[in-house]
Amino acid sequence: MPPPESLRQILDGSFDASLVVLSDGQIWHMNDPTRGLFALSSSSTHTTYISTHISFLTSSHVTLSWNEVIQSHSFDNGKKVVDGIVVTSNKGGENTTTTTTTPVKISMVRMMAAPETCHEECYFCLYLKEIAATTTTSRVSSLEEEWKKLSITNNETAADSTILKLVLDASFHALFVINEEGIIQLVNEKSIEVFGWSRDEFLGSNIHIIMPSDVASSHDQYLKNYLLTGVKKMIGTQREVTAQRKDGSTFPCVLGLSEVSKESGLICGFIRDLTSEKNLEERNENLEERNEANTHTIKVQRKGLLVAEDTILGILDASFHALFVINEEGIIQLVNEKSCEVFGWSKEEMMSQNINMIMPSEVAVNHDQYLKNYLKTGIKKMIGTQREVNAQRKDGTTFPCVLGLSEVSKESGLICGFIRDLTSEIKVRMEVEENHKLMLKIMDSSFHALLVINEKGIIQMVNERSTKVLGWTKEEFIGQNIKMIMPHEHAHQHDDYLKRYLATGFKRMIGKEREVPAKRKDGTTFPCILGLSEIDTSDGTKLFVGFLEDITVRKSLLIAEAEREASDNLLHNILPEHIAKRLKQDPSHIADHYENTTILFADIVGFTDKTSSMRPHDVVTMLNNLFSQFDYLVGHYDLNKVKTIGDCYMVTSIPSSEIDNDGCSRVCMFALDLLKAVKTYNMSGPQHGHLDIRVGIVMCILTDCPFRLGHTTACGQVVAGVVGTKRFLFDMWGDAVNVAARMEQHGLPGKIQVTKEVVDNVDNSFSFELRGTLNIKGKGMLDCYFLKSGGKLKGPANRRSVYNSGNPHKPLPARSNSTLI
Repeated sequence: MPPPESLRQILDGSFDASLVVLSDGQIWHMNDPTRGLFALSSSSTHTTYISTHISFLTSSHVTLSWNEVIQSHSFDNGKKVVDGIVVTSNKGGENTTTTTTTPVKISMVRMMAAPETCHEECYFCLYLKEIAATTTTSRVSSLEEEWKKLSITNNETAADSTILKLVLDASFHALFVINEEGIIQLVNEKSIEVFGWSRDEFLGSNIHIIMPSDVASSHDQYLKNYLLTGVKKMIGTQREVTAQRKDGSTFPCVLGLSEVSKESGLICGFIRDLTSEKNLEERNENLEERNEANTHTIKVQRKGLLVAEDTILGILDASFHALFVINEEGIIQLVNEKSCEVFGWSKEEMMSQNINMIMPSEVAVNHDQYLKNYLKTGIKKMIGTQREVNAQRKDGTTFPCVLGLSEVSKESGLICGFIRDLTSEIKVRMEVEENHKLMLKIMDSSFHALLVINEKGIIQMVNERSTKVLGWTKEEFIGQNIKMIMPHEHAHQHDDYLKRYLATGFKRMIGKEREVPAKRKDGTTFPCILGLSEIDTSDGTKLFVGFLEDITVRKSLLIAEAEREASDNLLHNILPEHIAKRLKQDPSHIADHYENTTILFADIVGFTDKTSSMRPHDVVTMLNNLFSQFDYLVGHYDLNKVKTIGDCYMVTSIPSSEIDNDGCSRVCMFALDLLKAVKTYNMSGPQHGHLDIRVGIVMCILTDCPFRLGHTTACGQVVAGVVGTKRFLFDMWGDAVNVAARMEQHGLPGKIQVTKEVVDNVDNSFSFELRGTLNIKGKGMLDCYFLKSGGKLKGPANRRSVYNSGNPHKPLPARSNSTLI
């Protein structure tokens, strides 16, 4: 048989991705976290198969088919854990499709009543958990989606909604469940068929809608008297009454009432239509009138039967169960048709036989002695009671039944026994117990701790994971306040929160997830994610389900990753990004030579004289304000900040083994924006006066070109590397570095002085002014130029720089117009 519908509600409330699969691989139900894992929309309802989404693996990573996975011998007590890969396809742009694979751990539960059941008739519940990466540099996977709704049974299986569903499905008669106010809580399909109302019309209505008006008026008063006094006038009995259909017609029926449980306050009523039996009764009465003489003779022959005909007929007509009438010696005087149907003997075979013929041998030997004791002492040990016994059919098979005995009259000495076959009820009871065990098994398979509490915060149910995570046993949990798992500073607020919610209906935490501390039995605390769901029970009370996920390891990984990221950011602030990556991978010496790069030096004019009278704090503040803007521009133009020495600022293009004209252009645009940044700083009215800077730029190119006649070129390579083991320093050396420093030193305030190689290797959007030929120390005579304007950034920077994150200053737009003046 398929799983109970309440299983869908349980799975829909879970933090875990969970689903139920048939033996043929067809998915019976999946919850929203599973849809998210499978990349399916929440509205998708088409039939799908498990093999479409998951590949199952052995411990040696060999792929298994679904039929191999569900082989019964591979389960241990109905449970197993396997590995798998979830495969999802996502449509991209231009009709492209990308495939994503996610490794998962799969906890499986085989849902069957007996191990020998063939697996083709089984259902399997699967919990899926993504396997997180184990390296400290991997990011921790995101939290699973919260369980939206959860319908959990409590330990009292008689009040379980699943039990009610199973009882309904097991009944061939109309069935109602009402509360203490007579309001219908549940009906079965037979009720709809018999009475004509729909299920929606029944639910929420008073039960007296099925009663004629003369009976309905007294029904509510009976319930009130029962609640006030506790006296059960009709509960636990069966009686013949008249019922009314939706169309107003009435019919005779037998009504049996029973109390579901004292705690629930629910009352269950079974109704059996007697219309056809009444018609048969009338035909029998006519027949008996015609054969009155023969009937009288038969009665006399039945060993002095002393009861009147109308009494016997009344007994027969009052029951729809097997019925016997025996005398003081245990000899059967009368049976009904139901007895023949239940036991297999004909009426003729039963009549005049000892009643112990329907008893197993171990019971039969005691029966006659019981009758003798009763006749001798008058003590009624069983008469007037009902008890559960085993009965025996003609073919020797036995079955459980309820036996009720009553005395017809003291004068007659007759005893009447009613027998109700419990076979179907026992089957239902076993299914209920099996489903209850299954629900517990499913909950115990969850990867998270689960606790169910009532409106007063008292724990009603926990799963195995809760005992492992928190340290208490299930017995220690049940009946205790949920505050036992809360640190003291949080515990005192919990009951007040529940009271406020029940009074106002305002949900502060229900239906949400949040991070809270939890306390173990040993007093230690740990961080966890708490998700809360609410359940409305059939008796109008509420239950609350809490799911706890221990995130101690996750928090440790997040802290470690945050520390690593902070360390990386610090390293990137000290070293160029590509150098920092190399240093993390190989901490040995880093030394490179570059044949093509552009070098810039900038220096504050008159810095020493200006700062000699300033306080140290003011000096540092001034440099920090100015150089922070320079750092932002470095990131904007994707350049490499080498170092600052006092008031000197050194920048290069990204070193390359090829001629990098774009890098040279970026350095030139950076230089122009440096002058604008200083101008903006001066416009802010600095406390210690205006500033001016000198800028020098050199591009080193390793070429075979001859020296120009009478002049020297800055051709040559640059050596770069990291020196030291404490407070790492990335630096550059070489002839071109010295020439760039000389260009700045021989420059003019507010000017950008460059060599001929810079002019020749930028595009024509820049304009330059020839300054003349200068005698440069160590190089001789060099042609020198002033960069005047121009330049345009060609697309975004190729990489993210640590210098341009969060700086509020925006670079000024570059002007475009170039010629050599």
